[in-house]
Amino acid sequence: MRARHLALLPTLAALLALAALPAAAGLLGGCSSNAASTLPDQVPSASGSPSPAPASAFGQATSKKYGLTLRYPLGWVSAAREIKAGDKAGSALISLTWADPKGKVVGGGFVDTLHVSVYAMSKPVKPGDVTRHKSDFEAIAYSMIKALPSLAMSGPFKPITVNGTGGLQITYAYRVQGARVGAMSYLLPKGKYAYWVSGQSSADTWSAAWSKLAPAMASFTITAQK
Repeated sequence: MRARHLALLPTLAALLALAALPAAAGLLGGCSSNAASTLPDQVPSASGSPSPAPASAFGQATSKKYGLTLRYPLGWVSAAREIKAGDKAGSALISLTWADPKGKVVGGGFVDTLHVSVYAMSKPVKPGDVTRHKSDFEAIAYSMIKALPSLAMSGPFKPITVNGTGGLQITYAYRVQGARVGAMSYLLPKGKYAYWVSGQSSADTWSAAWSKLAPAMASFTITAQK
């Protein structure tokens, strides 16, 4: 399974940069597990390794259609978009975003965000494919962020397993209108879908944002796909 067989296109750059969200209804539910995640390398001038927020600070989002569940920070505004007729090939089937309304705002948009997108695969991903075709998946992951302004990779791609699903982790930093932003993303291909899970925050709001982003991302679980 080479890169040309993967129906993934870099359509997320604008969403990752700024999320100007209304207080729209997301996928709501109860609280979930208290899993923790490794924090991304800190952006310049950011300091501290925040402790995970308590489980009571999270709700749970579930999509049976796309086979996913994750925790999201309560009090963050949310938006969801599902693919529509006429959308270009390679667009995300569904995009879910949560943003901290008390966090950094640049150009009218929220910077501190949790984002999930689901993409269709032209061939199902089998166990071991991520390892066997690591360079192809690395190229796909990089294509998702390469248009970000002043992009700086925080380190090499890392193989990860998130609640039973193998994939890649990428940490990076960039600037938006002078604001320093640090981010971490997971590319988790499984079955007929590829899941792109991202958290990002301004250097100014690092500790508060990542106390919630880290456990939220670590909670991401791929369930049975329809």
